[in-house]
Amino acid sequence: MATCWYSWPLTIIRVLMGAFFLMEAEHQLAEGYVGGDGLEQKLRKGIDTAIPPYDWLIEHVFLKVDEPLTLFVIAGEMAVGAALVLGLFTRFTAIVAIVMNLNFLLMNGLHIDSGGVDAAFIVGEVLLIGYAPCQALSVDGWLARRGVSAWFLSGEPAAR
Repeated sequence: MATCWYSWPLTIIRVLMGAFFLMEAEHQLAEGYVGGDGLEQKLRKGIDTAIPPYDWLIEHVFLKVDEPLTLFVIAGEMAVGAALVLGLFTRFTAIVAIVMNLNFLLMNGLHIDSGGVDAAFIVGEVLLIGYAPCQALSVDGWLARRGVSAWFLSGEPAAR
């Protein structure tokens, strides 16, 4: 694993973003989204703020499958959150997180109070992809030191 002066700031960004994803999943579980209408309500509000033609997609696709979509979103947030906190499959996880945050951004619009957070997360996720080998305290780095590497991991294999 490459040692860089920005290893710890990247690790802090990764862990904080992961914790945020986990908190969002916990919030949705606590608010009764599963078996309830929490996501449906959020999507209906999103129609008004979404960037066209994403509003059409919300209305004609997402609202029709809101119950299974709720499970998919919560499971995705939990998986992305846990993987970011652990530094596991960091590049792949950051790509999945970008897709999720891009959807949130398109639904929330470019408003600074909601869309700004989504845009900041996308920037952070791009940094995690680009500088993945320089992160400290990651499962990927631990695997790399043992000779395991792949495109979706963040660590570079140790020199032999």
